[in-house]
Amino acid sequence: MIIDCVYKALRNKSEVENSLKILADADLLSGDSSVVKQYEEKLRKYFKTKHAIAVSSGTAALHASLMNVINPGDEVLVPAICVPMTVSAILQARGIPVFYDCKEGSFIPDISCLTRRLTSSSKVLITVSMWGYRAIDSEIVGFCKENNIVIIEDAAQSAGTYSSLGYEGTVGDIGCFSTHEFKLISTGEGGFVLTNSDSYAEKIRSYTHIGFNQSCSSFGYADGLNYKLSSFQAAIGISQLDNLDLKIKNREKTINVWDSLLLNKCDTIKAMPMPDVIRHNGYSLCCLLDKNQLFSGKYLASKIYLSGINTDTFRYKNTIVSNYPLYNDFYKPPFYYGINEKDFPNAVALVQRMIVFPCHERITEGAIYQAAIEILKVLRSM
Repeated sequence: MIIDCVYKALRNKSEVENSLKILADADLLSGDSSVVKQYEEKLRKYFKTKHAIAVSSGTAALHASLMNVINPGDEVLVPAICVPMTVSAILQARGIPVFYDCKEGSFIPDISCLTRRLTSSSKVLITVSMWGYRAIDSEIVGFCKENNIVIIEDAAQSAGTYSSLGYEGTVGDIGCFSTHEFKLISTGEGGFVLTNSDSYAEKIRSYTHIGFNQSCSSFGYADGLNYKLSSFQAAIGISQLDNLDLKIKNREKTINVWDSLLLNKCDTIKAMPMPDVIRHNGYSLCCLLDKNQLFSGKYLASKIYLSGINTDTFRYKNTIVSNYPLYNDFYKPPFYYGINEKDFPNAVALVQRMIVFPCHERITEGAIYQAAIEILKVLRSM
């Protein structure tokens, strides 16, 4: 394989040694450790929010947030382009997912579609910043305030991306992040919640700590699950957070190499526009095929895979999320909304034209050079 989107996150010796030193001084090793509190404080300061709550996964972050914002039967607006885990969190919270379309060539919600989807049961809008790309703007914030809709940002892939509104995951009411192996902040498994709301923070922290009531210092006052992050993971997270900006700079260089060796040498593929983005975290490079091309990004991804280039487009068989069998089989209209691709013309067009190239730290300039040769060769043959 010349380039693979699946990789083992780099772990340098100093990072491991620093984590062990932190653990050696820890009071506890459980999720109630001072190390976890230290990690949360670093997250809070880095992202400039009032509260940070470390949890066991990005899905746990979403589920815990939804459990404290919606009631059973409430509708949750969710993008047609997202990962199944986002929708699973809604279903586990006994909400009803209502899919919406995105703006053309973007992951930002389409206001006209949101307006059509809005009902008296709509309580939450989830935005999903896929591959680190922006998924929220001031128009969306204004729309939600006007309609009393809570914004939960699924920022699992976008730690470090920011615009004039701030970091992705800090613009809405609640931000949910993942620190899985493939994320820029990696604790193996894990996640965290960011919010500026005292009320949401108290409820979400209680829920993720098995319903522990801080004021009573006891359990049994509220429902909850054990979604705590261990001190082992938190110690790694502290070191990872210290290196986040450097990782992003290195990924920016990788994107520039892709641009120089591939995108500047063909008219078929161009980088996806990022209007008003001050910094993209380089999670991956989303590219769009020229609108006049007769083949899809998925088809191109399958062809270059045969040449040793594995992309998210090929690995995950990218599609709009309502096409997944789970949601198609069990939720039918009128209870379930947006099962027809015609309802999401922009999302369908985006998925058709998109191909995503990896930018992680194990990719070398030499590998991109070889990959570019193979990709250009495939394009010339099509």
